[in-house]
Amino acid sequence: MAYRGIIPGIHPLKELAQSRVMEIAPGIWNVEGYFGQNFLFRPPSSNCFVLHDRDLALLVDTGTYPFYRKPMLDLLARLRKSGARRLRLMLTQGHFDHVANNDLILEAGYDDVEFLLPEEEVTTLDLFSHWTGELDELGRYYNPFRAMPLAFPTALPNLASRISPKLARSMMHRNLRALFAGVNTMAGRAKILTAKTKVTKTFGQATLSGWEVGRFFAVHDATHSPGHLSFYDPEHKVFLTGDATLEINPAFFNSSVENCILMMDRFQKMAQAGAVLLATDSHRSSIWTQRLMDSTGEGPVHPFQVVDQVEGAENCAEFYRFFGEYYTACRDAVLSALSRLGEATVFDLMEEFRADKNPCVHLKSLLGLPAIPSRLDVLVAKVLAEGKAARREENGRILFSPAES
Repeated sequence: MAYRGIIPGIHPLKELAQSRVMEIAPGIWNVEGYFGQNFLFRPPSSNCFVLHDRDLALLVDTGTYPFYRKPMLDLLARLRKSGARRLRLMLTQGHFDHVANNDLILEAGYDDVEFLLPEEEVTTLDLFSHWTGELDELGRYYNPFRAMPLAFPTALPNLASRISPKLARSMMHRNLRALFAGVNTMAGRAKILTAKTKVTKTFGQATLSGWEVGRFFAVHDATHSPGHLSFYDPEHKVFLTGDATLEINPAFFNSSVENCILMMDRFQKMAQAGAVLLATDSHRSSIWTQRLMDSTGEGPVHPFQVVDQVEGAENCAEFYRFFGEYYTACRDAVLSALSRLGEATVFDLMEEFRADKNPCVHLKSLLGLPAIPSRLDVLVAKVLAEGKAARREENGRILFSPAES
């Protein structure tokens, strides 16, 4: 059963037809994804990558819509005819826009097939439990339903929560079941990669841990999700950073702002040492990221946000420097607001954030539901959690103050 989406049968087929299949480096193909303007009705799809090394075909992410199955299967068939015998599926993360076609590995005609999944990502791949559990976790910081925009369809759970939190939760559960209908994540077939099987490698000036798969190195960076992976090709110095370099971070409460900042520093050092000559990620696209930035009415903060890939060591270093600056500015805006106010709710801090004039902070404030899954409330809550802000409740309000030194 293929992915159907929240409204069965309605897919952006004309827009998907613009997607390109690009060989971005020897043995590395990008099947271009999609970024629409309504997250629930026309969800995004990740870029999908097919990597080739001698007898190995490595499929990284499988996208959202059935549309992507044919180009991926065509590439895998071509590689099988040229001598590939082993097929491995790996994910940059377990979110639905990266996993909805996972079962295509059963149709690719390979006898030696494995789905390799980091242990830390198992709970994320349990799509419904992950999303509903996230709402419960966020409830310790604020009412997550009240943070949803008063625009269709997110206004419905927002308004329902004012009558009954239980009603709002029930509505969201129903919507999420519809959103994930037909997704076969293949979780039951996954071979779990444990922490003790990881190896540590140094590229340029950066030391990273992960797993070797053929010539490729699956870097466990724990940025966008606990088991998030980036994929590095040391032969051609290509780095595919999944959702580690993505404007909507942190997308979930189990994302890590601190790890995003830490990893951008390491990735920048790799590029500065000449170890990265081509950089892209799971949503970089000159078509869709340009359209996304156009929708804000103000365009990108940095020109490398709206390209298919960045080439050259100096440019790659600048790409990672920008995202390091972006994440740092967003974190610091929250912490600075908390310091100024002394004590505040998540909603107080969101209001302060929106008034900040930093270009990166301003861009983040423009991105959000229901258009795309960027949530300022989640950013604020995550910064409070990682900053160990003090918490107390008073008259039904949840208040935070700066952590004691």
